[in-house]
Amino acid sequence: MLLDLFTKWFVFEKFEETGPVVLIPNVLGIICSENEGIVFGLAQGYNGIFVVLSFVALAAISWFYHSFNKSGFSTNIAFGMILSGAIGNLWDRIFYHHVRDFIDVHIGRLYHWPTFNLADSFICIGVGLLLYETLFRTDQEKAS
Repeated sequence: MLLDLFTKWFVFEKFEETGPVVLIPNVLGIICSENEGIVFGLAQGYNGIFVVLSFVALAAISWFYHSFNKSGFSTNIAFGMILSGAIGNLWDRIFYHHVRDFIDVHIGRLYHWPTFNLADSFICIGVGLLLYETLFRTDQEKAS
């Protein structure tokens, strides 16, 4: 969570006034973006509702963690990543009334992924780890 908040602070402090910065042409850049909505910028303008829903999500994540088989190391890492990402974005919603996004990914000129941040990445990676743990790891692998 601290890494997410630090990168948001750093990028918005250093690059908000400069405009977009290209790191790898037609692949990766930095652009300061404020998202008042949810994933992919949907449902703009409902920050108060999203703050409440974020608290509900944190409670649900905590409940799932306590009821989940925590014998695998990756399970604990996954839930930690999901919680830290959710808390990082909740922090933004409470203190800035929007989520600060800055990672800008392109695939050439063919596709432009919606801007995101480290918290979003942590959530996606954590969910991916949980799916892998649940769907593909055998009981014997989970025990070791």
